[in-house]
Amino acid sequence: MTPVRLWHCTFVHLLSLVRLLMSSDNRHTRIDFFKASAQLLPAQHPEAIAVPPALSSSLVGNTPESASKKLVPKRSRSPKDDTDHASSVKISKLSRISESKPSASTNITARRESPWEVYEKVLDLDLNGFVTVAQRKARRSGFVAVRAFPVAAAEKTLYMHGRVRHANIVEALDAFTTETSFFIVLEHMPFSLDQIVQCAKYPTEKQLAAILIQILDGLVFLEREGLEHGSLDCSNIVLSTEGDVKIANQQCCDKSLRNQEPRDVRALGIITMELMQKYTQDNGAVGVENLDRWPSDSDAVTFLSETTSAASARELREHALLQHDNQKEVLTGLIFVAEVTARRYYSCSA
Repeated sequence: MTPVRLWHCTFVHLLSLVRLLMSSDNRHTRIDFFKASAQLLPAQHPEAIAVPPALSSSLVGNTPESASKKLVPKRSRSPKDDTDHASSVKISKLSRISESKPSASTNITARRESPWEVYEKVLDLDLNGFVTVAQRKARRSGFVAVRAFPVAAAEKTLYMHGRVRHANIVEALDAFTTETSFFIVLEHMPFSLDQIVQCAKYPTEKQLAAILIQILDGLVFLEREGLEHGSLDCSNIVLSTEGDVKIANQQCCDKSLRNQEPRDVRALGIITMELMQKYTQDNGAVGVENLDRWPSDSDAVTFLSETTSAASARELREHALLQHDNQKEVLTGLIFVAEVTARRYYSCSA
């Protein structure tokens, strides 16, 4: 058989096979050539790599603890709310909010205008989700933090920021509504405990006490009000450069239930452990492993132990570790180290 005739026979057989595959009994069979060819391409193509927005960060100092420990996990970051763009959504709730009178517990009334008519953007800073650091246009006074909130949370957010007022809870200064957005203007607190945990220095027992005293004073207030935060973690505890420590995001607060496990107290145990050793235990236990830094009979360790059993923040506030005057000034050096060495995320697009 000549080569031409052999090729012809082979082609005929192949054509018959194709017709068989395309028959009614095989109509669902599909060969994905695009998929097959894609598998032959390099795993990464230069044009397929997404380039994130330009963010600047500094390296975190290495901790001397074992690398096998569970380091404090990177918390999920909320995307920046794009509230400057128009939307077709009409928000009837925001109209009611802007027309409401302030209650007895608050002097905040939501103004029906954009905050950017009053404030000038300076920087977008990641503090458990991006906030916009801004200054008032009329007079260049101190900085404020402008946070945008989901529309569905507008009413509760305004109410809780008005009701929950204490020296150790972030103060709400103003509120704004537009056709599509809701904003709260807050006092500017540029750091969170995330940066303290990530920084290259460990707190001393006095510094740890100065942090915990202020957190617990805020929690005791919430208990008296019949509230609990419910979402307490390092990212929700913020600091000023002068050493003020405050609970943030009071829109998370809700009515506490009787005979319920004190979630904020248990959360404070995790926060304390992260501050003391910069990582959490793999098995979820509360404790520290470096007994040279934190001796087992130290007030810090016994306090940490009591966070697992205390029935209230008020009970925990009586611990020996906290029976000193709050000297927030002892925190300024630690905060400076965090400012220099901890990773920060920000955007200059504001």
